[in-house]
This record gives sequence, C-alpha cells and structure tokens, in this order.
Amino acid sequence: MVKLLKLIKNFILIILLAVINGIIGNFSAICISLFASLTLIKILGFNLNISYNVLFSIIIAFGLLRGILRYFEQYFNHFIAFKILAKIRHIIFLKVRELSFPLLDNKQKGDLISQITSDVETLEVFYAHTLSPILIALFVNGGIVIFLSLYTHYLLAINALFFFLLIGLVIPLIYYYANKKGGIIYREKLSSFSSFYLDAIKGNKDIVYNNLQNHFISRTISKTKTLQKLSKQNIKGLSIVRAISDIIIILSALSTILIGYYLSNNNLIDPLLIIVSVITILSSYGPLISLSQLPSNLNQTYASCNRLFALLEQKPLVKEKHFADNVDFSSLTIKHLQFGYNEELILKDINFKMNFDEIVGIKGPSGSGKSTILKLILDFYPYKGEISFNDKELQKIDSSILKKNVTMFSQNTYLFNDTIANNLRLAKIDASKEEMIDALKKASIYDFVMSLPNGLETIINENSDNISLGEKQRLGLARIFLRKPKLLLLDEPTSNIDALNEALILNTLKNECNMGIIIISHKDSTLNFANRIYDLKDGILYERVN
Repeated sequence: MVKLLKLIKNFILIILLAVINGIIGNFSAICISLFASLTLIKILGFNLNISYNVLFSIIIAFGLLRGILRYFEQYFNHFIAFKILAKIRHIIFLKVRELSFPLLDNKQKGDLISQITSDVETLEVFYAHTLSPILIALFVNGGIVIFLSLYTHYLLAINALFFFLLIGLVIPLIYYYANKKGGIIYREKLSSFSSFYLDAIKGNKDIVYNNLQNHFISRTISKTKTLQKLSKQNIKGLSIVRAISDIIIILSALSTILIGYYLSNNNLIDPLLIIVSVITILSSYGPLISLSQLPSNLNQTYASCNRLFALLEQKPLVKEKHFADNVDFSSLTIKHLQFGYNEELILKDINFKMNFDEIVGIKGPSGSGKSTILKLILDFYPYKGEISFNDKELQKIDSSILKKNVTMFSQNTYLFNDTIANNLRLAKIDASKEEMIDALKKASIYDFVMSLPNGLETIINENSDNISLGEKQRLGLARIFLRKPKLLLLDEPTSNIDALNEALILNTLKNECNMGIIIISHKDSTLNFANRIYDLKDGILYERVN
C-alpha cells in the first residue's frame, strides 16, 4: 500500500477535492433522511417550529447538492485512478524495455500481457474506490460520533462508534485476512489462463493440423471452471459480509433505541432525539458499507500489485550502456568466451576473429549454444571472456550504437497487424517506396507482394492466412536489406524457405550486401556460401580446414 501511495504524490490536491466532495455529499444524504424524518414527525402531530415549505425546500436542496457532489467525487476519484494507471503502464513499458530480451526470451508472453493489462486494471479499485472512501468514512462517521456526543448523549455516541468500527474496520480486516490467499491464487490462475489462451490462439493452425481441438477445448473449459469456482467463492464471501453488515446495522438501530429509551426514561434526553439519533446513525452507514465490501476486491488488487512490483523490482541482467564516442564497426574479436545457465557451461572457450567483409558460418547440434553466441554478441546476457569491435570491448560501446550497427535475423519473423509497407519501415522508418521495392526484390518476394490486391498497402498480421512461413521470413529478410547493418547475425535464416529461394537470397546477401555476416545453420548447404565455417562441439569452436 505504501508503494501504491507513493505514486499519488502529484495528485494530492485532486484527492482532497474528491474527499471534500464525498464528505459534504454524505452529510447531505444524511440531512435528506433526517429532514424527511422530521417532516414525517410533523405529519404525525409532533410540534415542530419548521414549516412544511422549509422542510421540503431543505430536502430538495440537499438532494440536488448530493447529486452534484457525488458526480464530482466520482469524477475526481476516477480521474486520479486512470491518470495513475497510465503512469504505471508507462513505468512498466520502460521496465520491460530495460529488461529487454532476457525477459521476453524467458517469460511467458501471456503472463506479461496479463500484468500490463488486467493486473494494472485491478489497481483502479485502490485508487478510485479505496483511498478517498476510507478518508470520507473517517470524517463522516467521526463527525456523526461527535454530533451525537455534543447534541444527544455520550452513551449514544459510544454505541455508534462501536458499530461503526465493527462494520468499517473489524469485519473488513477479518474478511481480508481470511481470503488473502484466495486473491493471490485467483490472479495466478487468471495469468496462467491468459498465457494458455494466447498460446492456443497463436498455435491454432498446429492444433487443427494435429486434431487437438477437443483436447484444447476441454483444457479451456477446465481452466475456466477453476476460475469460476474461485470467483464464486469470492462472491459467496462478499454476500456473507453484506449479510453480516445488514444484521449489525439492524442491531445498531435496536441498541440505539434501547439506550435512547433508557436515557429518555431518566430524563437525560428529549424523546425526539431518540428518533433523530436512529435516523442519523442508519443514514450514515453508506461510507462504511463501501469499506466492508472493499476486501473482496483488495485481495486481488494487492495480489496484482505484488506481481507488478515483482516485475518492476527485477534487475536487468545487462544494463543499457551510454557512451558519447562512436565506434567504426569493421571487425569482431571473441576471446575465451564462456557462458552457462545455472552454473552449467554451454560455451566453454569460444575464440574467433572476423572482418566485416567476411561471411562466417557456425554449425552445431541443437542446444549446443549456436544461437547463444549471437545473443551474446548483441549484449543480451552477461558473459565471461571478451567480445570486442575494432578492439573496443562490448562493455564500453553505447547500446544504441551497437543495435544500429549489429542486428540479428532469426527463423521466426514477427509481422505486426499493419500494412506490408509499415512492417518494412520497422527497419528504416523513412524508407521510400523505391527502397522498399529494391529490398523486396533482393529478398525474392517482390512478385508475391505485387500480386496482392493492395500491394505494399496490404494489411497483414502474424496469424494471417494469406501468407506462408516462407513468405514471412522473406519479408523479414527484406527488412535486413533496408536496414543495411554493418554486421548481420543470421539464426537459421532460411529454415522455412525452399532450396531455390534459399540459394537466391544467400547469393544476394553475399554479392550485394556490404556487411559482415555470421550465419548459423544445421544445413551444410546453407553454410557453403560462407568464407569460413566453424563447428561447435562441447562448447568449443573448431574451424574447418578445406
């Protein structure tokens, strides 16, 4: 809660406005009930020195005031909530960018999406429906206790305070701690379901191809029933709290009547004050009832908060580096490079040097660490040993300059739900139509793009049915031809492309692109266009001798 409160320091004035509107608004609601009761008392024959016109005018005035103040109270509360949610999302996106590849490489995408969307949304309960209601209840019900002690009798004030604390503090705390674990479990299950469902959508073709529709449907139903069960438990608990609160309110009214009757019999208060006390107390429970129902949502809010702050408190494996000087990228040197997971070395002693007019190929079995070498060159993970560009260590090179000069192309090309032209412009934001056409021709996909109804303006996406895996990969290669990096890292670049187009693309890379290339593949046919080939065995690179 302290961490959540730190985010509102720039919105204190707005919170005060929400609280002030809420306090005056609730007192207005109490006054409506109170003066309506006095009107009824007058109708029943009690002698009141207030005319009906005055009573009705007061009720109407407080009714209008209550409506206006309620509007502004909710407006200010939600203004704060959504401003802070936007701020939190911004902080999360900056953190994701800071954590960068290691986070996206290891974390389930559905879980991350759940954190950015639904987990952030649950914080709205805290900022819009928790903070100001607590302060409003404190001032309104505290004011009622003071009013009763000053204008009726201290016993009625103590009685009201007891029931106020019972509904506004004791019951919410008991319910919160009794269901704390349930809120955490629900958020975890919801996150797990988001990841599962995202995977099912992205892999829907493979599910159909392997006739697994019924299997995934049954798993979806099972996970949904689990969430439904947890949700029902939460609703059941909330219903019990509401029922108990209603019983306590009735008991508070009865105890007020009994205490008032005792005081009246002993000539300690006027009998009329008994009615005033009962009506005042009963009409002041609004803020407290809101508080009694908060734990139901706060359990999930705090569970979401824990997940979000766990993400925000993660330390990046490799921090972005900022240096003023530039580097002339023309050679790469790797000396005694070591890397491993959980203290198990995958790369034991990697050594090689290349100039950026060369093409170097690396071959090795699956899991041997081929792709890891490329990721280390891009500074994605910490390592032991030395990686240098032009004899300048990687740790002393500005991260943005590194990414500008060195890029990687893998077997999985992601296409955004946008036009082909805008997908290509990811590589060069100001690319002209002529440059894009030239890149498409080099990637051997120009004819395909031009055959589409809208050409470069055709909308395409990751799960589009009008584009094959090979065509996606060639669009990815077109991005490379647009970007023109100094060093290109190719990770199984032609795995989804037929032999004819593979030969065309590789020859284009070799003959028309003035860049250094490191290519890893499990196929000798792909590596044959390299100047030098290394075999990766047991964490060590061995250069092939022709």
